[in-house]
Amino acid sequence: PPKHDSSSVITPRPLRLRLPPRLATSAMGPPSPPAHAARRVPPPCWTPEETVALARAYTARRLAVGRAHLSSADWAAVAAAATPSKTARQCRHKVEKLRRRLRSKRRRPCPILDGIDLLDDPSSSPSRSHSPSPPPPASPLPPSPSPSKKRKRPDPDEEGYAGESDVVQAVRAIGEGFVRAELRRMEAARESQRMRMEMALRHLDAQRRLLDGLVGRIVDALE
Repeated sequence: PPKHDSSSVITPRPLRLRLPPRLATSAMGPPSPPAHAARRVPPPCWTPEETVALARAYTARRLAVGRAHLSSADWAAVAAAATPSKTARQCRHKVEKLRRRLRSKRRRPCPILDGIDLLDDPSSSPSRSHSPSPPPPASPLPPSPSPSKKRKRPDPDEEGYAGESDVVQAVRAIGEGFVRAELRRMEAARESQRMRMEMALRHLDAQRRLLDGLVGRIVDALE
């Protein structure tokens, strides 16, 4: 039989399929998320001291600029005066949160917040500071409790009691600042009214002297 040379035998090459880029990417599966985008760390909570310091700094800044809405520079100054660890945006959000909590307290009866008008623009509703609020309607007396049931006192160790006391301190600090600002505004209005009355009296006195002089000259001319 004839002998065949092994070098002359042609071996078939394996076929390779080339997929489009989109199909190749979908076949490989979705890309794994980066390690740095795992979970965002929440900002640190506000301490009672930082909340009270923010309330005082916010009140002082509003009294200094003399307007209700603060600018970005004003909020930066409030953050620097209250606590260096918080940004101006965090301080602004904290004040807005205190405003919402105060409004929710006003909708429900709360003896601690009675008589405190806070975080509202005093210039937007001047009638509230001048006209006294009407007395509430008389409600029927509740039935007297039985001697066996004792009234439970609030425990300072209970959850939420410390947070409410912090809000009350912040509300009281800003409320005292608003009261001082309103008293200053009323004093300035009284001083301006007094000066206008003095100027009007001086003008009338000058007119009277001028009229007396003219009458005297006319009388002298007739004589």
